[in-house]
Amino acid sequence: MNSARRPLEHFGILPESADADLLRLVLTTAVETIDADEGSLLLRDDGTGDLRFAMTVGDPDREEKLIGERVPVGRGVVQLAAATQEVQIGAPTFRDIKQTERETGGPEAIIAAPMISGSDVIGVLTAVTFKHGRRFGGAEAKLYGRLATVAAVLIEQHQRISGAEGRIAVQTTAMHPKHNKELNEIDQALSRIASRHPQALSHIAAIVANFEAAIEY
Repeated sequence: MNSARRPLEHFGILPESADADLLRLVLTTAVETIDADEGSLLLRDDGTGDLRFAMTVGDPDREEKLIGERVPVGRGVVQLAAATQEVQIGAPTFRDIKQTERETGGPEAIIAAPMISGSDVIGVLTAVTFKHGRRFGGAEAKLYGRLATVAAVLIEQHQRISGAEGRIAVQTTAMHPKHNKELNEIDQALSRIASRHPQALSHIAAIVANFEAAIEY
C-alpha cells in the first residue's frame, strides 16, 4: 500500500510502532466491550476537512481496503460527530465506500465518537454492528466517548514527545558539534523509552534534573 494513504503517518505514527499498537488496543477494547462487529479509527485531513480511515478492527481484509478511504465533509453520522463534538448513534452511510456490504447485508447501526485534542477534533472512533435489529444505547455511547478521548490523548502525547525530542536534538547538535555521537546515543535511548515506556518520562526528567544540579554544584 502507498504510504501516502496512511493517515497515521501524518501524525508521525508509524503503522508498526508501539503507539500504533496502543491505538489498536484501545480500538479493539472498545469494539469488544460493546459487542460490536467492527470498529474504525478515522483521522481528520486538515487540507480538506474529510475524515480518513486510519485503522479498522474486526475484518483484516476490509481494513486493507479501507485504509486511506475518505468520509467527505457533511456525510452521515461520522461527520456529524466531528461537527458537533458529541457522540452520535445512528445508521451508517458508507454504501459508497469499500466497507459496505457483508454477505449478511449492510451495517445495522453505528456509534461515532469524536476524538478531541484541545478544542479541535482530530478524528472519530466508530463501532459498527451487522446484527439484524441490533441498536446501540446511551451507556454504550458514553463508554465509546471515553475511549475516543483516550485515543486522542495517545496521539496528542505522541506529538508532544516527538516535538520535544526534535527540538532537543536540533538544539544540542548545534550547540555541541564535538559530541554529536554521544548526543545521538542519548537521543536514541530517550526515543526508545518514550516509545516503550512513556509513563517513565517524568521520572527520567527528574533524574536528569538532579544530575544536572549535582554536577553544577
